[in-house]
Amino acid sequence: MSALLARLFDDAALFPPERAPMGDALPAYRAAVRNPAAGRLRCPASRFAELRTHLIPEDLLDVVLVADTGIDELPKALDAVLAEPRVRPSAVEIAVPEDADQARAAAVTLARLPSDVPARIEVRPSPGWRDALDRIAAARDRGTPLGAATATVSAAFLSACAERDLQFACADGADRAVSSPSGPGFLNVLLATAQAAAGEPGLHRTLERADAVPLAADVQSLPEDAARAARRLLAAINVRNLDVLRLIGTPDTGKDMSP
Repeated sequence: MSALLARLFDDAALFPPERAPMGDALPAYRAAVRNPAAGRLRCPASRFAELRTHLIPEDLLDVVLVADTGIDELPKALDAVLAEPRVRPSAVEIAVPEDADQARAAAVTLARLPSDVPARIEVRPSPGWRDALDRIAAARDRGTPLGAATATVSAAFLSACAERDLQFACADGADRAVSSPSGPGFLNVLLATAQAAAGEPGLHRTLERADAVPLAADVQSLPEDAARAARRLLAAINVRNLDVLRLIGTPDTGKDMSP
């Protein structure tokens, strides 16, 4: 279970709907990051200067820099991150313009990204999304550390990423354990990703499951190699805050995973 949950949940408290004050978000993240399932702190490029003013000497924070100010401002924002010794840039994440052709916009974005920091391109569930994944995978195959991100987890998206061996992150977090009208829970996403990695059918049904106890049992029973294969695909699940960690049991093992 440790391989499946390790650093799974990225903290998106600085983003809507939380928009947490920096003075609240950073102490909460510092406390939560002791849990092995806690991942990185997601920070909008527009708030990084604010984040720096709240850092303490002991900090060494892994940060996902989200380019909310656009690709033109990204080099300046990334330079600021790289110049701050108390943070480490784990990845850059950027969405292509909503009104653009996704595949073409992805190609333009890829050409302008820094080559020395892992990047994720957010892909929308609209025409051209498979072509956009193809562009990302092709750039990845040329040596650029790339992945995808999605705000809408679907069986088709998981299968497409698995077919391309393309890592992805859930950009709109599953703050619950099991499926609800709001979307799949993190247990659904974990099990469906494991199925996608193994080339198994039935992902749509898995993402809709709401049988909490059997679902948790199925996730817990995944063999270690299946768990590792799932996490090679699933980089992270973004959550509104790391309170979600209380749903996975004890920090040492995560075996309780109470739904």
